[in-house]
Amino acid sequence: MSHSEQRSSLEHRRLLRLANEYRQRGYDVILNPSPQDLPPSLADCSLDLVARKGDRTVAAEVRSRESLTLNGPDDLRRISESVKQLPNWEFELVLTNARRKAEPNLKD
Repeated sequence: MSHSEQRSSLEHRRLLRLANEYRQRGYDVILNPSPQDLPPSLADCSLDLVARKGDRTVAAEVRSRESLTLNGPDDLRRISESVKQLPNWEFELVLTNARRKAEPNLKD
């Protein structure tokens, strides 16, 4: 099962914010690109977002601490290495974590 099929609501919200950030900077954004949206060398990669502006392309994954090792760290390493092989492409890993609630200050 791919990461996009198991994405948490926290990751989904951060992905939407990331897409909006790129759009505000003039990028064309594809969320959850299909293999047809990607070069052949990335067709088997499960990317969360591809943003294009001019000759620059950013491939991004949004992960929380809990899903960081989903499919193993080799999965992210493989994606990163595949993206690096493409001219004018870069890989962005965006980490997001739930904020911890402050513990009440209990006094004796």
